[in-house]
Amino acid sequence: MLWFRNLQIYRLATEHALQADSIQQELAKRPFVPCASMDMESHGWVPPARHEPESYALARQEAVLVALKSEEKVLPAAVIKDELDYRVQQIEASENRKVGRKEQRELKDRIVEELTPRAFTRSRVQRALIDLEQGLVLVDAASAAKAEFLLSTLRETLGSLPTRLIDTEISPAAAMTDWLTTTPPDALSLGQDAELKAPGDEGSIARFKRQVMDCPEVRQHLDTGKIATRLSLAFGERLTFTLTEALEIKSLAMLDVLKDELKDMDAETQDALFESQFALLVGELRGFIPELLAALGGERE
Repeated sequence: MLWFRNLQIYRLATEHALQADSIQQELAKRPFVPCASMDMESHGWVPPARHEPESYALARQEAVLVALKSEEKVLPAAVIKDELDYRVQQIEASENRKVGRKEQRELKDRIVEELTPRAFTRSRVQRALIDLEQGLVLVDAASAAKAEFLLSTLRETLGSLPTRLIDTEISPAAAMTDWLTTTPPDALSLGQDAELKAPGDEGSIARFKRQVMDCPEVRQHLDTGKIATRLSLAFGERLTFTLTEALEIKSLAMLDVLKDELKDMDAETQDALFESQFALLVGELRGFIPELLAALGGERE
């Protein structure tokens, strides 16, 4: 199913006029190629939809879906160490001398070179939605580091892609703390998971799971000065998610109303279902993200 489970949100520079056709042309110049025998890793773009194998940028409704595939060779450190120990022992026994650190480093490099062609590979595909209408880039990534890797690869491929993290008038931590002590905005409702942290690098942390937030335990931690760094929320009756202090969206999921809409989609083939899911994804994110940013006081200029 086509769905984003995590969101790292970036704002496109207003002066940057991206076009779906130009994105397609540039990404097609850097397709994914599997690792060669001596390569440790490889990265490249793949078609995000199987039914359009020539399209590296699937464009619908002024939104472009792209997919970055990464492959890397897996050489467990324990395997390298065991082989290194064996060779060092062989040299010391046969030549009656100690093997120094420099020689061990050289041996290790040689071992890695010898084992690389036989190493196992693992791969992953990471997706992003470039919303040209809203001026946003939404990366399906659990961490900022993974999102930045996709963005840097996209920037390198396109030649330029000025983006920035979104800065809101009210910080997510301040907003979430306020929602716990008062009430959240109309578009949002509290879930049952939260993380509260005392100020400072060494501040204590309280985590709640499957807990009603309007309870004495949560209130007590807030009264002692803890702030919310992670909070589960619902967007109307359509989505649930967890918001972090870094304005990351985690565990984005559909509620029953949206699931029913998906089931009712009149899609006779898997290709048609993918198209319906893409339209649903774009529509829901365009409704959800502006409301979330508004709840945080809007973006800073």
